[in-house]
Amino acid sequence: MRKKLVLSMFLIVAMLITATPHTAPTAHYGKNSEVTRAPGFVFDHYPSYEEMNATIHNMSAYYSDIMTVFSIGKTYGLNPNTMKYDTPRDIWVVKISDNVNTFENATEPAIMINWHHAREWIGPVFILYLMQMLVENYNTNDTIHWIVDHFEIYFVPMTNADGYVFDGNGNPANLSGGVLYATGGWRKNARDNNGNRTFEVTDKWGATGEGVDLERNWDWYWANGNSDSSAADYRGPAPFSEPETAAERDFIINYDIDSYCVIHSFHGTVLIPWLYTAANAPHNAFYRSMAENMTKRTKIEGNASQHYDYGRPDETIGYSAPGGSPDWVYGTYNKIAIAVEMEPKNINYLLEDGFHPDTSKIATYLDDLYEGMMYFIKASSTNLKAPSEASNQPNPYIVWGHVKDSSGAPVINALVKIRDESTGETIYTYTDDNGYYMLNLGTLSNKYNTSTQFTIYTGDFVQSFTTDANGEKNIEITVTVVPEMTDYTAFVVIVLLIITLLLRKGDF
Repeated sequence: MRKKLVLSMFLIVAMLITATPHTAPTAHYGKNSEVTRAPGFVFDHYPSYEEMNATIHNMSAYYSDIMTVFSIGKTYGLNPNTMKYDTPRDIWVVKISDNVNTFENATEPAIMINWHHAREWIGPVFILYLMQMLVENYNTNDTIHWIVDHFEIYFVPMTNADGYVFDGNGNPANLSGGVLYATGGWRKNARDNNGNRTFEVTDKWGATGEGVDLERNWDWYWANGNSDSSAADYRGPAPFSEPETAAERDFIINYDIDSYCVIHSFHGTVLIPWLYTAANAPHNAFYRSMAENMTKRTKIEGNASQHYDYGRPDETIGYSAPGGSPDWVYGTYNKIAIAVEMEPKNINYLLEDGFHPDTSKIATYLDDLYEGMMYFIKASSTNLKAPSEASNQPNPYIVWGHVKDSSGAPVINALVKIRDESTGETIYTYTDDNGYYMLNLGTLSNKYNTSTQFTIYTGDFVQSFTTDANGEKNIEITVTVVPEMTDYTAFVVIVLLIITLLLRKGDF
């Protein structure tokens, strides 16, 4: 009887150890072992709506542990061949996270990255690029591995599918323009404004009475937008009148999105609130700090000495944008929300098409923005204070590195803490199976500055540091004493000690 009881106790302890949330992931790191070749997209052309769908579904099937695809609604369904409405298109969402089929927003920040304007072809292909970089490098890049394991990232690569297909569906041969290429192309969705079930547009490069601008249809100073249905920035008959924006609104609410970014083009800038007016938002200092650190990591035309701009729309692109999605997300729910205007930045308006850059530019433009968007993702763990307390909002600052023992081996499950010496507040995390950690000083309760003293410590390692203008700091840690155990691990150890003592006393 005693042997059976002891065996049962050890089995229970073994189960507890196995069930700990800090164990290393399985060896395939999100890839199904029965698939021999990873699907993906070659970024030398613009995808059609159909190719985009096939690509994300094939990738999801292959990386099924960390990627899934689902629909949140359908478009009006414009058929560009007949100009009738008989081809409703799914609005697909891609989720990338470690527990991809589990809703973990209570413990992990939820990020949404999407796109609206039909003619801005570089947007969907950049979102696809960002998705592909995350899943393809999950097993080889420690930062990406951490991000996928600690964030829930939702991508909506082609919200305005009807408009995209009508504008040319990614095929430059379908484009036809006037003299000013940079001012042409279809921007809106495919709403039938006069209700006759026919999309009456003869010149997609000019003004028309059909369609709604999806970036003017959100319920934040919507009434200040353009009420002329012939205008390219027509706000629509009511806020969220469109199936695309209504689906996005419901998704943001139901999935409790913490951080939002919509991709546009073209200008080469990061747009911060307020977008609807020439006035700073309550969290202006936070937004400018984050945007500055995003743009530091960008390039222009592959030139690392040139960067994106940042600021409010009236400061950077010369006009405000009422009824925009970032203002609605930020103003309604006090969540991080921005827009990014991709390249090109400086072009010859008479000769170049800024909305449909030559395919030879695609790879460069994707790479130019990538590191900036990765910083946005890292900073998205920041919790915004209430607007009345925004003056005490800490800015994002990322501290990251590895914890290794004296032999250079990664220390897994190590408790890493950072203490603000001016307040005594401590934030902490645990290293993953690569010994990697990441902490964001933006999760602190109080504002800090470059003179604030911080201490990072784990095991016998203690180091003081201050922040700087770089927006992040790499601190590599070597320990000779095993770092502090997690509470869960400590509990398991205590249970084992009790069993050992009872065995010695013969009580079993």
